[in-house]
Amino acid sequence: MSRLSRLLAILAVLSLGLVSAPQMALASPDAKIDQQIRPCFGLLLEPNLSRGCKVRYAKPKPCARGYYRVRGRCVANNGYGPGGGRYVPREINCDYAYPGQVNDTLARLYDGDVLTLTSTQGGACVESLNITQSVTIVVRGYSPSLNRPILVAPSGQPCIRIAPGVSYVVLQGLGIEALRAGQASCIIGRATELALKGVTVRYDGEGSALDITDSRVELADTVFIGRTRQPVVRATGEIMASNVEVAATAIGAAFETSGDSRMKDIRVSRLGDWTGSGRTRNSAGFVISGMNRQQLVQVDGLYVDGFSRGVYISGGDETTLLRPVVRDSDWAVTLEDSNLRVLDGQLEAVDVGLYVDSGTLYAADNKIVGVMRAGLYAEKGAQIRARDNRVFARPGGCQALVTGFFDGALTCQPWFEAPEIFRTPRDQARLDFDSYWPAPSLLPAGATGDAPTSLPPAPQGASLESPQTHYRLPNASNGSGGGPAIYTSKPALAGAPKAEGAPK
Repeated sequence: MSRLSRLLAILAVLSLGLVSAPQMALASPDAKIDQQIRPCFGLLLEPNLSRGCKVRYAKPKPCARGYYRVRGRCVANNGYGPGGGRYVPREINCDYAYPGQVNDTLARLYDGDVLTLTSTQGGACVESLNITQSVTIVVRGYSPSLNRPILVAPSGQPCIRIAPGVSYVVLQGLGIEALRAGQASCIIGRATELALKGVTVRYDGEGSALDITDSRVELADTVFIGRTRQPVVRATGEIMASNVEVAATAIGAAFETSGDSRMKDIRVSRLGDWTGSGRTRNSAGFVISGMNRQQLVQVDGLYVDGFSRGVYISGGDETTLLRPVVRDSDWAVTLEDSNLRVLDGQLEAVDVGLYVDSGTLYAADNKIVGVMRAGLYAEKGAQIRARDNRVFARPGGCQALVTGFFDGALTCQPWFEAPEIFRTPRDQARLDFDSYWPAPSLLPAGATGDAPTSLPPAPQGASLESPQTHYRLPNASNGSGGGPAIYTSKPALAGAPKAEGAPK
């Protein structure tokens, strides 16, 4: 090829390249970018490139002492370690716990987790717990004793507040105290499942030591000591209880069951506080009221001591009292608008042993001691089905025990209207709230030293009515042939005030 031909070819190639280059750039603009970033992968994710393809990260400002960086932020050491991992202490020593530590820990626990409280030097966590998820709270190296709780509620605040809808809460081995509670109850909750095992609660205020509504409640080896006008233990729902002790000044336990419930070895005792006042007259030991018609309730081994109304039953389908023991009462058992079975009981009452305002009472193999008015009494419209009940009348009792008729004249004063400060010698030996503490090991009701399994013998000269089968008849009387007195006329005792908190 000639020299001129080579020159023309070179000029043609250059002219074609200058014309096609802009068109290629416009046609594929990513080609140049791809060619530029190909040596350094990750440019779009880490654009801060220097010294070739190395990434230069910006160093953040260090956090202050006691703070750690979590997700780019400096946070206090509330369970997070330097690596950002979650660490939650599940054991708290109440000897050194700071205020609010238990609640801080509960808020960070997983649902259904376990929290352990310890106290080796007698210290207590002073805090009002707010539980918003399922949790189990236990203790280690601690046992409840007088004036040595492990959880103390601040003044005017509840001990434990359970949010509605929490699946379950389990408290085991705790000693809880609220001595300046005011109007706040100690343990409160609604629509939950609560289990207490080996728990001791001391409460002084205007509420209740336990106030749970619309829930399933399980109590075992638990003690409640309360100085309040309200029921010390108040619960509505399904109740399962075993070996429970309640010490109260006015009303012991008030249950409103909404399902089949079983209770065994329940012991209710009255404290010496307020003895001789009007509150003693209106006191009630064990109350079951407001039940629906779709349930059965069984109480085995109930022991009630020192209340004007020993046992009060109102409403419901059927309630059974097996081997109840009621001591030092005015009315041992009172029934309204329900079906009640009382079997093999030992009842000590001043006025009436078994009183039926409305409903049906089935009584068998009971011993009623010390009454001055009637062993069994039924208002108009109520019914009593009785078999093999023995009634021991107090010497010099009311004429109603003899004739069976009541003409409206008050033949004897009700015992709770007596002017004595202490109604019986047993009242003089009662412990008050500040000194009362249960036995080291809880025993079934009626098995401890101060709760004999049998009532004292009838006073000398008391009349023993022969065991027979008796039914309620209009104007029935025992006459001269003996037999428990079952009366239908309405004496003055029917108008006596009912226990506080009992349904009207």
